[in-house]
Amino acid sequence: MIIDRLSNAKMYTGIHPRLAEGLKYLMETDFHSVEPGKYEIEGSHIFALVQEYETSHPDQGRWESHYRYTDIQYMFSGEERMGYANKGHMSVKKRDEDKDIMFLEGTGDLLNVHEGAFCIFTPNDVHMPTIMINEPRKVKKVVIKVLMD
Repeated sequence: MIIDRLSNAKMYTGIHPRLAEGLKYLMETDFHSVEPGKYEIEGSHIFALVQEYETSHPDQGRWESHYRYTDIQYMFSGEERMGYANKGHMSVKKRDEDKDIMFLEGTGDLLNVHEGAFCIFTPNDVHMPTIMINEPRKVKKVVIKVLMD
């Protein structure tokens, strides 16, 4: 798991060529006028999910991880709390390989992700997004899905 400001994204472009493309997309796109939806960057290899929602109580959060995709979760506006844990410290509750998601049980750490920050979650990183900080707030987040084959 990596958390940093988008202004520092160039430091991470050497990890994987597709991660570099995803970070480049975030750095070069003005999301003020981008509507929620799915946007292809490199077909099914890299795509963006632009989301607007209200953060929720921690009791409504779910631990999740993926099989093939790494997430770059960029907080364009607002802030939320995200959970993090290593997959090895969790137990699988439900699997759906076709949708590239599994839900897990266990405990992890919570961190605050503020406007302008991004997190990278690899398939080994269990995460719990969309959690409120103090009270529910509207956020606009961009999730870049990067196929790691």
